[in-house]
Amino acid sequence: AMKDSPAIVCGPNVGQIEQLAETGFCIYDLQRMHDEFAVSTKKNGTNVPCAVLEVDFFRAGSIANLDNDQEVAELALRAVAAALNVEPIDPDRILDVAVVRARDA
Repeated sequence: AMKDSPAIVCGPNVGQIEQLAETGFCIYDLQRMHDEFAVSTKKNGTNVPCAVLEVDFFRAGSIANLDNDQEVAELALRAVAAALNVEPIDPDRILDVAVVRARDA
């Protein structure tokens, strides 16, 4: 879904997701942008699809106020799926989450 560019900018109200009514975001495919994020996963000798994504929300005060990083990660996955018109990634497949909150940035 991100064949043409490793970055996509999305405006507000993507996917009719309530938390994104006024919040936009950028999606970055870090594997394509930085060698240190290149991930190759194998299971029983077969390549397993893996994504290393960064999602930066803007105008996101209500999201920054969420205390639960997993809740922010799940919202990010829903936003990515809606923006790229793909099936949502199962949150149970998340290996790592890092949430940085920059209020009023």
